[in-house]
Amino acid sequence: MIRSCVLFLLVLVGVLANPVAGSSQVNRRLATEYLNRGTQELEAGNLDAALANFERAIELDPNYGASYFSRGLVRKRQRDFDGAINDFTRSIKLKPMAEAYLNRGATLKDKGDSDGAITDYNKAIALNPDYSDAFYNRGIAKDDKGDLDGAISDFSRAIELSPSNARAFVGRGFARMKKGDADGALADYSKGIELNPRGFLGFYNRAFTRKLKGDLDGAIADLSKALEINTSDVDALHERGILRSAKGDLDGALADFNKVVELNPRHARAYANRGMIMLLRRQDAEAQREFAKAIEFDSSLRADLEKSIEQIRRARQENASKP
Repeated sequence: MIRSCVLFLLVLVGVLANPVAGSSQVNRRLATEYLNRGTQELEAGNLDAALANFERAIELDPNYGASYFSRGLVRKRQRDFDGAINDFTRSIKLKPMAEAYLNRGATLKDKGDSDGAITDYNKAIALNPDYSDAFYNRGIAKDDKGDLDGAISDFSRAIELSPSNARAFVGRGFARMKKGDADGALADYSKGIELNPRGFLGFYNRAFTRKLKGDLDGAIADLSKALEINTSDVDALHERGILRSAKGDLDGALADFNKVVELNPRHARAYANRGMIMLLRRQDAEAQREFAKAIEFDSSLRADLEKSIEQIRRARQENASKP
């Protein structure tokens, strides 16, 4: 009987001496529940609901690194870059993870800090040498800094680690194109498209490579594919209009420039190109209105426009003088 009492007292003393331990475990369990709810909301795209759940998890357990990491993901998507960086930093201090370095690096890149991004990608790779996404992201940052060889090396490593990484092929193609390797770029873009037929950038970038190689029909086809994926991309529409004009398809070109102006009423070059088509069709008054709009939105176009207008007028005069 005495022995039983002693054991009971020892257990009781243990609980009283460390009341926080039990409370801490309960809070961690509750925090994990909120973290899981927040993750579900984040995956569903409900950013505000996700944020509320992650903040509740942090209130319950301020030392739970996963909650800061997850809140950082939400803030990054909300373009609260400073808040996201603070959260990723807090997560790293509590528990260094390659994913946290990767996302902090990506957020720094979004803020224009390529050097800081590369530093974080290096740390992510140090923690996980087989992290394909870290090599891919570092390749993008190196490309931005003009280190094309380094970028190509990183994209190649990302592909070795993840052969189905379509983005890495497209990224390497872009770097190869900038180095003047049009054939290598074309091969990479084509592989990226094969792996991801719904990838806008694969078609968009391949179009410019085909244009450089003189394949205007192929370039137009790629831009049309890109526009099937993103019907409102102004740059793709404008470039297709230019190529259609070069091929003599003035109706198709005009349709593209009209759509550009509809989407972006201040697109100076679209007005300028639309004016050129009208001038070619001898719609001089309409052309002048287009040129005036173009110069209104971008006065730097004036000199080039004047040269182009003069060339067209000379060509018209020469054609008129021919028997």
